[in-house]
Amino acid sequence: MPPKTFDSEIVDFTHAIGLLLRRRRAATGSEDITMTESVVLARLEKDGPSTTADMARAESMKPQSMGATVASLEEMGLVERKPHPTDGRQMNIQLTSKGRALRKSMGDAKRNWLTKVIAELDKDEQQTLFKAGEIIRRLVEQ
Repeated sequence: MPPKTFDSEIVDFTHAIGLLLRRRRAATGSEDITMTESVVLARLEKDGPSTTADMARAESMKPQSMGATVASLEEMGLVERKPHPTDGRQMNIQLTSKGRALRKSMGDAKRNWLTKVIAELDKDEQQTLFKAGEIIRRLVEQ
């Protein structure tokens, strides 16, 4: 078998990262939440209340798409609209207590799954994986 090319290694690496993310997401058992909805919930948790337009810009989405996502989250009771504190024409979107609880349970499930599978690796593999994580962080911060 010939050695892999740099390009094929990149494809394999990308595929592996994608599989890891999908498997980690599956560990939450929250198939009713789309990836986009999950990203919006995470942004609201991290950054606090925001307008739909501001979230659309931050996520490089069309405002109409963000509006549909927010409407879906609102229908599930995960976010709510509140008047903007300084601009009466706008509404801020914020997490509800149900939204915060879902974020916490999803985060716990993801961490628990990842902790379990990494604990099954030997110590050298664990260290290699953690060093790879540092390298990946550097790549995305460039």
